[in-house]
Amino acid sequence: MKILLSHSYFLPLDPKEEANHKPYPPLAPLYLSALIRQETGIQCRFYDVMFEKNVSGLRAEIESYQPDIVLIYDDDFNWLTKMCLQNMRSAIIDLVKNKIPGVIYIAHGSDASDQAEFYLKSGFDYIIHRNAEGIVLQFLQLLKNQKEKISVLKSLSYLENGKTISTKINTAQDWIEKIPVADWKSINLNPYREIWQKHHRFFSLNISTAHGCPYRCNWCAKPLYGRSYKLRPAEIIADEFKIISEKLGADHVWVTDDIFGLNPKWLNQFADEIEKHDRTVPYKIQARADLMDEEYVANLKRSGCEEVWLGAESGSQRILDAMDKDTSIGQIKTAAKLLKNAKIKTAFFLQYGYPGETWTDIKLTLQLVQQCVPDAIGISVSYPLPGTEFYKNVEHELKSKKNWDDSGDLALMYSGEHPAEFYRTLHKYTHHYFGFISLKRKQPFGKFVRRFAAQYRHIPGMIFYRLAMQKYLS
Repeated sequence: MKILLSHSYFLPLDPKEEANHKPYPPLAPLYLSALIRQETGIQCRFYDVMFEKNVSGLRAEIESYQPDIVLIYDDDFNWLTKMCLQNMRSAIIDLVKNKIPGVIYIAHGSDASDQAEFYLKSGFDYIIHRNAEGIVLQFLQLLKNQKEKISVLKSLSYLENGKTISTKINTAQDWIEKIPVADWKSINLNPYREIWQKHHRFFSLNISTAHGCPYRCNWCAKPLYGRSYKLRPAEIIADEFKIISEKLGADHVWVTDDIFGLNPKWLNQFADEIEKHDRTVPYKIQARADLMDEEYVANLKRSGCEEVWLGAESGSQRILDAMDKDTSIGQIKTAAKLLKNAKIKTAFFLQYGYPGETWTDIKLTLQLVQQCVPDAIGISVSYPLPGTEFYKNVEHELKSKKNWDDSGDLALMYSGEHPAEFYRTLHKYTHHYFGFISLKRKQPFGKFVRRFAAQYRHIPGMIFYRLAMQKYLS
């Protein structure tokens, strides 16, 4: 049996991220490739579309390799694929407009799960939904034995007499502890390395230590693993850090988990493994403010963590409560202080436009940024995705546009307090405001001088975009 693995994220179709010059390899299919080889002995060929504009190269690879199965397996660990971008959907659907007879085409990912019927009627044979690793292995076994119908599998959608059939969703994360080190040999890392080195003078790679998130934030899509959380063994993760550093030449690691180290015992064990084998590599994570206490931060520090992205979202407690965030403004401030005291960089994810947010709430968010002075910020606009409570609440307000074209789209697709252009302007204003107040941060003299010199851009930018917003506030 021959399997061709690929994914549906085409970096040139996402101008904002392409300009960011921080590409990460699609991790989930690389883990799956290693798992398939370990459990079945089947060798997968991987084709990377990351730096391509369309599927012509992938189609040529299919024609040349003549696989039995083409599996488009999106990177569940990358927030960009969870955004279900229209540009990526259009590109990958183009693949199945001209299918090779006899080849089975399968898709797995956030967008394929959300739009299963569309993918199937466009030409895909099967959609695999949640907790897909075990389902893929069972699928391969059934094809090999041909004793049972595919319909016995969970988490599967397919067409039968033109009707979409969806089997019961698999809620068990049976395979996560057996997932080996990613199949790094199957991907050419040179293009990634060259871009990182050229623009940032270091090379970063990605690792996943866990699946899922048990929290109830009502805007966060959890179609792939559900409201659950399961960790890979700490010793395997420490080994993977070593491989990424020593064999692949990475200077830095991004841990892609929605929440890193939710289990304090696991985090302590991970730090022990890193220290015991001297495998320290600078890494960054995503975490919740309410996890930050002295022990947690100390374990981050001794294991090499240099940057923590906190889902702050808003400076208004009223909005955090409406989001079911289950954190407080006080916890965000405390977390930022603990991290700064440990000399770990602190970054905030901010979200504008949630239903009910007023200008007063926005000013509270800007105030939170001013008070905490994080090292970096990431700004988005509330984005309703199928499967979330947020989507259910605003579904009746959605029109023809239901997905962003790319990650820089920032369209407000429901009836917000202000029109979409206001939030695009607010996005730019906030970045200039952040650049202005960053002078308050303790930093090396050279960096301070550069930031001071940048004020010729930030101050006029603040004035310009503040005036541009005023017409919507009058």
